[in-house]
Parts: sequence; C-alpha cells; structure tokens
Amino acid sequence: MLFVGAFTAALLATPGLRRCVALATARYPDHRLITVASLGSALLIAWRATDLLHGIALAVVAAVGIAAGWIDAYERRLPDPLLLPAFPAVATLLLATGDADAMLRAVGCAAAGMAVYGIGCATRQVGAGDVKLAGLLGLVLGWAAWETTVVALTATAVIGGAQAIYALSLRRMEFAYGPAMLFGAAAAVAIAPVLAS
Repeated sequence: MLFVGAFTAALLATPGLRRCVALATARYPDHRLITVASLGSALLIAWRATDLLHGIALAVVAAVGIAAGWIDAYERRLPDPLLLPAFPAVATLLLATGDADAMLRAVGCAAAGMAVYGIGCATRQVGAGDVKLAGLLGLVLGWAAWETTVVALTATAVIGGAQAIYALSLRRMEFAYGPAMLFGAAAAVAIAPVLAS
C-alpha cells in the first residue's frame, strides 16, 4: 500500500515539476524523464525512509531536487526560490520528531556539507547554489545516520568526477554539479543502510 501511494504521488507531481522547470528556463524537459525521476525518487523514499516525517522530508527535497537539478543542467544555476523554502519545511519536520539526536546529527551534517562546499565555492570550483543544496541534502540525509551523508559525498565525488572527465572530453570547462549531488544523495539513501548493517 505504501508503494502504491508513493507511485500515485509521483505521477501526480510530475506535471507540476515539469511546469516548474519550464517557468524557470522556458524549456520543457521530456515528460518521460521527469516521470522516471519522480517515480524512482518516490519508490526509493517509500523503501528507505525511517518513518513518516522522514519520508515527507525526503519527498520535499526530492521534488525540489528534481526541478532544481533540471534547471541547473539547463542554465548552470540552482534557484533560491526552490532551495530556500525547503530548509524551514525540512527543519519543521525534523523538530516535530522530538528526537534530539537526529536533530543534532542532521544539523551537524548540514553544517559540514555547507563548509565543504563553501571551500569549493571560495575557490570557484562550485557555485553558491551548490553550497545551499549541500546544506539541504546534509539536513535530510543526516536525519537517519551520519554515514548516509558520508556515502553521499563519496558517491557525488565519483559521479562528479566522471561528469568532469566527460565535459573535458568535449572541451567544456563548466558543467552543472547539482545533478551529481542529487544522484549521489539518491545512491546514499539506497546503499547506506546496507553498508551500516
């Protein structure tokens, strides 16, 4: 029943996500790709969320991430109007758990992620949007376990490195890093519990 609900929610969200990308970029991504991203995210969340509040927080970040990732791929920017409202939404859900350990862990992971990407931003390796996305991902990934954040950073480095090699092979000096961060986070949600057991 949980997976049926996740499947249904993903299908209902798909047109809105596609419209959000179109409003920001004047380009409509292929609806099949948005549907696959939305369904994949929803099923992964239904599989790996620790509880209902964590699932809702992951869903908020996934929805924001799908739209922001497409915008970043098209225009090399992660828009504040998408990223910033997600912070208080996720923080409110985290506070509602009443779990002090989860709160400290999530805030610590968010701060660490922003610090790591902040150094990259200061050296002009990544943009300010990547720093904000790192904080948001750290908040929701650190909620369950700090190991998930470590796996996400590692997976992002591997995916981003492959992306950089591909971009250089095409003689491009710049590429969107947000999608690599989002794929790395998804990979971490999927595999971190297996590594922890």
